[in-house]
Amino acid sequence: MRETTRHSTRQTTQPSTRRTGRTGRTLLVLLFALGLAFPGLVFPGLGTPVFGATAIQAEHQRLGGADGRLGRALGAERCGLVRGGCYQKFERGTIHWSPRTGARPTWGAIRAAWAAQDHERGPLGYPVGREVCGLRDAGCHQAFEGGVVVWSRPSGAHPTGGGIRAAWLRHGAEHGALGYPVSAESCTGGGCRQTFQRGSVSWARGAGTRVVREIDRAASVYVVVNKRRPLDPADHVPRPLESVGGQLLRADAAAAFRRMQRAAAADGAPLTAVSGYRSYATQAGLYRDYVARYGQAQADLISARPGHSEHQTGLVMDIGDPSGECGLQSCFEGTPAGAWAREHAHEHGFVVRYPRGRTATTGYAYEPWHLRYVGVHVASGMVDQDIPTLEHYMGLPAAPTY
Repeated sequence: MRETTRHSTRQTTQPSTRRTGRTGRTLLVLLFALGLAFPGLVFPGLGTPVFGATAIQAEHQRLGGADGRLGRALGAERCGLVRGGCYQKFERGTIHWSPRTGARPTWGAIRAAWAAQDHERGPLGYPVGREVCGLRDAGCHQAFEGGVVVWSRPSGAHPTGGGIRAAWLRHGAEHGALGYPVSAESCTGGGCRQTFQRGSVSWARGAGTRVVREIDRAASVYVVVNKRRPLDPADHVPRPLESVGGQLLRADAAAAFRRMQRAAAADGAPLTAVSGYRSYATQAGLYRDYVARYGQAQADLISARPGHSEHQTGLVMDIGDPSGECGLQSCFEGTPAGAWAREHAHEHGFVVRYPRGRTATTGYAYEPWHLRYVGVHVASGMVDQDIPTLEHYMGLPAAPTY
């Protein structure tokens, strides 16, 4: 009897154990398969994500693994972040995962700017996209739940979001008049403000956003003056003015022009100062003379009406060759001074403001002698990125007529 009982027990318990083992293994295989198909899957009631690690590992491999962008792991995955998130540190960055956003890497200056906003606990939340580069000035950006962090070498990395970001986008983002952000938002009371390379955007509750652009300020080095954009005020006088070769320029432009003259002379292509600052009254008289001599249509092609002249900003110098050859003529481009200016003026912050073939944009005939000071960053950016005019660089419409 005892023998039969023992035999019965063995027969009834062993198959049950095998079935339990098979069921457990089947469940694990099923869970693993689900994890591959749905890396962000979380099972309700469990304390940590089941497949966060799978997603983080997959993202790390996508970036080249230990030999890739992030390098080797510096520790195990850690969970317990807000909204059920996890993260893992690597040699050159981290990967964060949440059920809503999936696994996304962060590194470098953009990661540092996100960290300054308290990572996923702050207003930016988790990253929702990977870093994207190839913007103006070799810039990059990365999207987060609550905004976007934008980086360029000249401006650094700064977050943008909400109404201020919307206004910045309307003005062309980094390709527009404002350029890149150079600070994070600063908020006090019922309003916020953010500074950009060439202006600022402020927001106030009940009042919306207000955009201030340097291209609209007559006293700014970035002011854009053309047939559609008169100076404001029309009788603006720049100060201080300094004499350079008997011509007047604003102090900052004068210092840059002197450096440019020294560099050109050292290269065996000296250039002379021909015509700098002109007052509103001087330009009015000059324009009248051109109209009387050539008629208004031709005058408008080669001379600005008063209040619309770049010379009035104190940021322009018409240059010449010491030989006097081709003075204020298109053939000036072939003189040593003209050729040198075309190749090197941007290194000192000057651009040929009215280039060949761009009359439909600038409204003026080709003037290889007309150099406009905009600063080294903008001038070099225009040349390096093959941007022909200030209108193009600042994201402004063409101004062929008044």
